[in-house]
Amino acid sequence: MTGWATLGTGETLELASPGARLGARIIDIVIMIVVALILFFVVFAGAIGVRSDDTVTDEEAGAFLGGLVLSTVVFALVGVLYEVVMVALKGQTLGKMATSIRVVRADNGLLPGWGKSIGRWIIPVVLSLIPFVGWILYLLVYLSLTWDKVRQGWHDKAAGTLVVKV
Repeated sequence: MTGWATLGTGETLELASPGARLGARIIDIVIMIVVALILFFVVFAGAIGVRSDDTVTDEEAGAFLGGLVLSTVVFALVGVLYEVVMVALKGQTLGKMATSIRVVRADNGLLPGWGKSIGRWIIPVVLSLIPFVGWILYLLVYLSLTWDKVRQGWHDKAAGTLVVKV
């Protein structure tokens, strides 16, 4: 690994280190967990009332299950909005901002835009849904940047993006 990449324009940019990318991902995961916990408690706050006999009615159980499904859908939507929108419009999530790295187009160094941002996000998500091996493929998407010459994960290669130092 050289630590530098030459764009299609001829400009040379310093690549983000695998450690900075991991740090950014960890920060983003923590943010998403906090959001998920807030959603969980907001959705379920009124779903099950407290009784002196600690019983749950069918209606309360249904409300709990509905709340669980709703919070899962909302969490997935928040994840899409967080990652895709921030990368499309700023090239950075909060984690990337904290670690001073940015996603850029490999051809010209500009912001990725909507198509490339969706592509970067959807590759690991779709692979993670494959039964039995999805989690391995999900990890390989990100681990692949450690042996690539320009530190591109599979999602970066598919989208034509690089992650660079700011």
